[in-house]
Amino acid sequence: IRYFKRVLTDGPVSRINFCTIPERDIGEDIPVYGTYDEEFRNSLKPYIDNLCMASGLVECKEAFHLAEVLKDENAEFSRLSQDRVYENLSFRANVIGYLKACVLYVANGYQWEPEIEDFIRWSERYDIYCKMRFFGDAIKKAERDGDQESKKGPASILAFLPDKFSYQQVETLRLKNDMNAKGTAKMLRNWLHRGYIEKEESDSVTQKLSDSVYFKTHS
Repeated sequence: IRYFKRVLTDGPVSRINFCTIPERDIGEDIPVYGTYDEEFRNSLKPYIDNLCMASGLVECKEAFHLAEVLKDENAEFSRLSQDRVYENLSFRANVIGYLKACVLYVANGYQWEPEIEDFIRWSERYDIYCKMRFFGDAIKKAERDGDQESKKGPASILAFLPDKFSYQQVETLRLKNDMNAKGTAKMLRNWLHRGYIEKEESDSVTQKLSDSVYFKTHS
């Protein structure tokens, strides 16, 4: 979670297919599941060969139909749960499931079997479960924080000043909005050049910006 905390709402989490491994005690031997001997490699070889020989565009109507079904099921659960994070994560999980189905279809010699559908259905559910289990709450928090920040939105500094104001008032307002005081003079010169404000006339020809009084040319 720490690795993804800065990109929780940017897409990487949804684009990765997640899974877990069984927890074990510290120091225990790494478990090995299944027997991967010569017999296993020989039985797997035809599927690998099919994948290696594949080329061009592959279309599998069964995989597409399954993706449509799972999409509708995900949408139904989203409506019932009213969980926006689940809905967003389900979109990419559905694409991942479809691509997996196409790979298995090709590996199986362009033959669709019920076992492929069963695996894809389980795989997609498991993928979404892992994402919700490990990232769901963090994504929701990041989105809430983002909403709170975005509600402030950009605003015109000039709009917060009275019709007649001093250099010091502008400087104070900049500091209040997390801007540096150093840029006050440059901003005022820009406003003067654009005609947003004018300087109040003074007998002093060499009056500095910091000593001047300004007024808005329009509200």
